[in-house]
Amino acid sequence: AVSAFMELAALAEGGSRSPTEGSLVGMLTACAAPKNVDLAEQILDWSRTAGRCTLPVFSAAAKVMAAARRYDQICTAYEAAEEQCGLELDDVCYGQVIRCAVQAGRTGLARRLSQKARNPDAQNTASLIRACGQEGDVQQALVLLRELHGRGEADTGAFNSALDVAVTAGDSAATELIFREMKAAGRLDVVSFNILLKRHTGADGSPEEARRLLQEMGACGLRPNVATYNSLLGGALAAGDFARAWRIVDEMESGPGLDAYTVSILFKGYKGRRRSMDASSFDRALALLETYSIRVDEVLVNVALEACVGLRDPSRLTATMNTFRRCGWAMSRQCGMHTYATLIKAYGMTRQLQMAWKLWDDMRSRKGVVPTEQLYGQMIDVLVSNGRLEDALNLFGDMKATHGKESLGSQGFAVAYAMVIRGYAQRKECAKALQCYEDMKQYGVRVGLVIFNTLIDACSRVGDMEGAARLFRDMTSAECMPDLITYSTLIKGYCFRGELEQALELFALMKKKGIPPDAIVFNSLLDGCAKRQSIELCEQIVQSMEDAGVKPSNHSASILIKLYGRCRDLGAAFRIVDEMPRKYGFRPNAAVFTCLMATCIANNRLDLAMDLRLRMIRAGEDLDEKTYSTLLRGALRASSIEHCAELLRAALKQRGGARQLLDEELAQSALNLFQKRRVWEEHGRELFERLREAGVAVRNPSYAAGDRQGPAMSPPQAAYGKSRAAAGGAHDNSYERGCGRTSFQHHPRQRSAAMAAPSTPAAAY
Repeated sequence: AVSAFMELAALAEGGSRSPTEGSLVGMLTACAAPKNVDLAEQILDWSRTAGRCTLPVFSAAAKVMAAARRYDQICTAYEAAEEQCGLELDDVCYGQVIRCAVQAGRTGLARRLSQKARNPDAQNTASLIRACGQEGDVQQALVLLRELHGRGEADTGAFNSALDVAVTAGDSAATELIFREMKAAGRLDVVSFNILLKRHTGADGSPEEARRLLQEMGACGLRPNVATYNSLLGGALAAGDFARAWRIVDEMESGPGLDAYTVSILFKGYKGRRRSMDASSFDRALALLETYSIRVDEVLVNVALEACVGLRDPSRLTATMNTFRRCGWAMSRQCGMHTYATLIKAYGMTRQLQMAWKLWDDMRSRKGVVPTEQLYGQMIDVLVSNGRLEDALNLFGDMKATHGKESLGSQGFAVAYAMVIRGYAQRKECAKALQCYEDMKQYGVRVGLVIFNTLIDACSRVGDMEGAARLFRDMTSAECMPDLITYSTLIKGYCFRGELEQALELFALMKKKGIPPDAIVFNSLLDGCAKRQSIELCEQIVQSMEDAGVKPSNHSASILIKLYGRCRDLGAAFRIVDEMPRKYGFRPNAAVFTCLMATCIANNRLDLAMDLRLRMIRAGEDLDEKTYSTLLRGALRASSIEHCAELLRAALKQRGGARQLLDEELAQSALNLFQKRRVWEEHGRELFERLREAGVAVRNPSYAAGDRQGPAMSPPQAAYGKSRAAAGGAHDNSYERGCGRTSFQHHPRQRSAAMAAPSTPAAAY
C-alpha cells in the first residue's frame, strides 16, 4: 500500500492530477481499521511537503496514529505542518493534540496549544493538570483546578486529575485539601478512592490504612471495583505478602470478578520479588483466565510465559499455550518480537528445540519481518544451552549477514558473542573462544565483565592459566573491574593446576581490593592446600573462613577428610565428621559419609566403614549409588562374604530400588564371590533371584560358559547376559574386574590382568 501511494505521489509530481483533500482523507480513514500506521504517516508526510496538509487531512491522520499510540510522532508532525503549511486547528483537534502532547511528556507544547485554543474546554484543562503531574508541579495543578472551578466546569474528572498529581508527588497537605473539597462538592467516586489507595499499597504501605479507606468508601455509598482490588493486590505482592495477595483474589472472586490486569499483577508480583512462582500458584493463576473469560493480550502472555519458564516443565508450557489459544490469543496475528523471544526461551529451557525452531521459522516466514539482534541473541543462547553449538554458529553467521558489519559493535552483537564464547568454553575449545575475543576487538565490540569471566573460565577449564592471566591484565587495561567470579575462577584454576602460590597471591589481592571471598574461593584454596598435604595451611584456611564469616560446609568437610585419609590419620578424619557439622551448623550428607567410608577402606578398616553405614541410617541419610559402590568395592577387596550379602540385602530393602542403587558389575562380582567360596546355597541363590526380580541384570555364575544366561531370563536380561558372555571369553573373571583386586591363584595371564587393576588407596576415592 505504501509503494502504491508513492507511485501515485510520483505521478502527481510528474504533472498528473494530484490527490484531492477528499481522496487523502478517504485513504487515511481506510488506514484506521487495519491500523496501517506506516501508510498514514507516509500520506501525512507527503501532504505536508506538498503543501496540502489541511485540517481534515491532519485530523484523519492523527486519529490513526493516536490509535497506535504514536503520540510523539503526532506532536512532531503538527509542529512541522504548522511551520511549513501554517496549519491552524479547531478546538476539537487542539484538544486531541494536547492530550497526545501530555502522553508524550511534551508539557511545553501542551501549554502552548492550550493558549492557542479559542475556547479551551474542561477536558483540555484536565490534560494540562495531568501534565503538571509529569513535572511534579502540584501548585500549578491547583491553579488550573481553581480556574475550572471559577468557570463552573470543575467536574469529577478534573478533581481526580488534580488529586492524582498531589498523591503522586507525595504532597499530603494538597491531597487532604483536594479530598475535602471533593467531598464537600459531592465529587467523590470510586476512581477518587482508587487514587488515594496508592498512598497505602506500595512496598512501604499500610494494609490497615488501606482497609480503613475501603470502609470510608463504603460509608460514601461506593463499592470497590476491579481496579480497587488490583491496587490492593499490587500492594500485597510489593510487600511480599503472597498469602494476603491470594486472600484478595478470593475476595475478588466473590465480588466484582477479575480482569487481565489482575492476572498480570499476579505473575509480575512473584517475578518482582525474585521468587519463582510455585506450580500450584501458577496453575491457579492460569485457571482464572478461563474461569472469568479473560481476553488475553500480549503483555499477559509475556509475564505468564516468564513465570512458566521458571518451572521448567514442558507439559505445563504446552498446557499454558493451549489455554492462551482457548482464550482467543492467536500468535500468528498478534505476536511481537519480544513474545517470540520469550517463547523461544521457554521452549529452550524445557529442551523443546523442535518447537523453538518452529517458532523461528514461523517468524522468518512473515513477510517484511527481520529478526532483531535481541531475538537472534535469544535463539543463539537456546542453541548453545542445548549443546547445539554448530547450529548457533550458523545462526550467528546469518545474524551478521542480516544486520551487516556496521552493527557489529552493538550491544546485541556483544550478547551473541558472549553466547558463542560460552559454547566454546563448555566444550573446552579455548582457542576458538579466544579467536572470538580477537574478532570482538577487531570490530570494536565492547567486551564486558561477563565475557571476560567466560573467557577466563574457558582458559581455566583446559589449564591454560597463562592465557587466563593475560585476560586478567586485559580487563584492567580496559578498565573493566574484576569481580568475585573473576577471582574465584582464577583461584580455582591455579589450585587445580597445583600452583598454590599464585592462588594465594590472588586471594590476597582480592581482599586488598575489598572483594570479600565466598565459600567457593575458600574451598578452592582448601582443596589446593589438601593436594599439597599441608595440614597447617588447611587449618589456616578454615580459620580464615571463620574470620570472614563464611561457614565451612559439607564440601569443606569432604576435602579435609580426604586430606587426613592421605595422611593416614583416621582419628582426625572422624573428628571432622563429629565436630565440624556441630560447630558450623550443617548436617553431614551422603557425600561426606561416603568420603569417610572410602578413607576407612583405604586404611584397611572396612569394619569402621560398615559402622558408618549404620550411622548414616540413624541420621536419616539415605545411602546412594556411590555409597553402595564404595562399600561393595571394599567388601570385595576384603573378600568379605558377610558384608557383601549385608549390602545387597540392604539395597534390596531401601526405597528407590536396587536397580538404581547397585552397580551391576559389582553386584555380579559379589555373586561370583559366593559361588567361589561355596556359599551359593546359603547366600547366593536367594540374592540372585531377588536381584533379578528387582531388575538388576545379573547372571547365575554356576552355569557353564556355554549357557551363561541362566534359566527364564527376560529379553533385556538375556541380551545383557549374551553381551557379557561375549566380552568375558572362556573364563569368568567379573569378580576380579568388579573389586579391583584378586587372589592370584588363576592362570598367569589372569594374574597380570588383575595386577593392572587399581589397588592403591587412592583408587578407593
